[in-house]
Amino acid sequence: MSPPLRSCFLGGLAVLVVVGAGCDSLASTSEASSPAAQSGDQPLQILLVTGGGWHDYDAQKEILEDGLSARMEAEFTIDHEAGADGSVLISRHEDTAWAEEFDAVVYNTCFSEIQDEAWVNRLVGAHVAHQVPAVVLHCALHSYNFQGVSPIWSMFAGVYTRRHQSQMPFTVEGLDEAHPVMAGIPIPWETPAGELYEILDVYPTATPLAHALGEDSGEYHVNVWVNNFAGVRVFGTTIGHHNETMEHETYLDLVASGLLWAVGRLE
Repeated sequence: MSPPLRSCFLGGLAVLVVVGAGCDSLASTSEASSPAAQSGDQPLQILLVTGGGWHDYDAQKEILEDGLSARMEAEFTIDHEAGADGSVLISRHEDTAWAEEFDAVVYNTCFSEIQDEAWVNRLVGAHVAHQVPAVVLHCALHSYNFQGVSPIWSMFAGVYTRRHQSQMPFTVEGLDEAHPVMAGIPIPWETPAGELYEILDVYPTATPLAHALGEDSGEYHVNVWVNNFAGVRVFGTTIGHHNETMEHETYLDLVASGLLWAVGRLE
């Protein structure tokens, strides 16, 4: 069940936060600005933030960069400062200036040990202040709010999760196949491997696009969605974990469609 919300105002934008959460640290910038101004024929400037525990991020950063670059005109900056440590506060996010450089950010992380509310408020605030879209993949949903300390990250992503089903392939079934992100994606699709996350809450700003049946829970869990957080487009999917899933053509097509939708270039 969604927690009670109230409005904070950031750069003239009303941002919903959980009652009891502070507004002051949501961002250090005072006025909203646009991401790097680029026409549709210029390469997108994409920041790929990766790292943390329990996943092969060394391989996945290359899978994502190569796979997405083959599907769009984009130049990637990869931040893998955290390595395999799920508790690192990466230096890039110590302020909000980084957001001025990029058209979108792809988060393929597992920072599940971080419980710094001010840090997460500033991170989300940078996206809102500079209107930088985001893509959140798999354990990025267990990052920053795994312990339920700072719900602003889950609200930014669009869903809340704290656990997953046993590792096994699952079948992705459509919920909104008419959405542009889902065009050309073969549905139903059985993943080659899988770790289905249990989605405990979908926020009102999110639109579920697909789900899968959890063998352990006997319930369906959303695993593809889009979100609009204070004007910022976010595409999310909990599909991932295994390299053989992330390098699958269907997975890369899906993430590419979500990224292009987020930046407004999906035709």
